[in-house]
Amino acid sequence: MLNFREPIDEKRRDELLDAIAKKIQQFGMTVPAIFFLEMHKPFSYIGGQIMHFFSPIVGVFFETFEDYAYFFDDRKNVELLIQRLEAIAMEEEEERRKQKEMKKAGKQKKAQTTMLDEALKMGSQDTKSEK
Repeated sequence: MLNFREPIDEKRRDELLDAIAKKIQQFGMTVPAIFFLEMHKPFSYIGGQIMHFFSPIVGVFFETFEDYAYFFDDRKNVELLIQRLEAIAMEEEEERRKQKEMKKAGKQKKAQTTMLDEALKMGSQDTKSEK
């Protein structure tokens, strides 16, 4: 008898969504993934059906393959993935901006310290020359 699985529930969908987004972020491919998913969103159902077709073969090697097939069957899931990736990209940009500001503040503080040191040296040289 054939054993057909039920489509994934919301909890499993969110787990897959997080796993895919984290993996894309690890490879630093957030923006290219967003472009790719936006371009191929209309074909997500076809891709999911192709994955179902190959699931008896590929499913032997990967247990979660059929879950991913169900995930890509629904365009809403692809849109959720795009939104999650956009949020990650915004967080990364915010982190980059904060690091840049901290680096700039550090340089300014170093420049001020250097200027103060130079002023003190000049002041000490002036007092030595006056004596």
